[in-house]
Amino acid sequence: MKSILSCLSVCLVLVTGVYAGDVVTEENITVEVSSGDPVEIFTINGDITVEEWNSDQVEVIYTITCSSEEQLEFITVDCNTSGGIICEVDYDESWGGSQNGGVDFTLKIPSNIDLEIELASVNGNVSIDGGNGEALLEVVNGNIEAKGFSGELAVHCVNGNIDISESPGIRIAELVNGNIECVINALEDDLELAAVNGSITLNLGIDAEVEIETISGTIEIEDIFNAYITDDIVGSSSEFGDGEFSIEISTVSGDIIIDN
Repeated sequence: MKSILSCLSVCLVLVTGVYAGDVVTEENITVEVSSGDPVEIFTINGDITVEEWNSDQVEVIYTITCSSEEQLEFITVDCNTSGGIICEVDYDESWGGSQNGGVDFTLKIPSNIDLEIELASVNGNVSIDGGNGEALLEVVNGNIEAKGFSGELAVHCVNGNIDISESPGIRIAELVNGNIECVINALEDDLELAAVNGSITLNLGIDAEVEIETISGTIEIEDIFNAYITDDIVGSSSEFGDGEFSIEISTVSGDIIIDN
């Protein structure tokens, strides 16, 4: 799966935000998919919301919102439906910084087909409820929520909050500014949770080899885990547990809380 991280700075300069508009257009696309097919959505200003349904098809509804018909002409949504579906939002070169407009996506994906999923927004929220296969979720400015995803999951956020639950295949959740909340009652592999400026709260319902480190922050661990916290000149750290998989948790400036 490709990544938008290399172009994020360009996108941020291009468009600065999504605002309520008077002109709205909506498009509905439905495509039959097979195991391993890609489902990729790339938007600049807008939310991406995904839920599962009992079908072998993917339904994509995208809504373009602008403040005028003229501005609407500068936004294009290109969707490739040759084996899965890949949609990407493009703004014309003449689009100005004083203009506004965004594209929101709502998807329904099969509940029983493994897909290669990538969802990315520069300014907007990304949410997925259910689904199977492999998923990469990326946001620059906005929140990410993943619930009930079955398969390998990676989450990256620059400015916003991350909320993960009922997703045992989570491999990594990292952000620069914001907070991470993660509920783990099962794991299928090792997990890394990392924040630069922000707190991490882990609700841990299984045994795992847990390693914790913060440079400028506090560590709070519920007594049930029998963990010892070490403080020194470079920060605080702790280790506990001996489960099958490891969990590495780190912050540069932010608190770490482990509860049950």
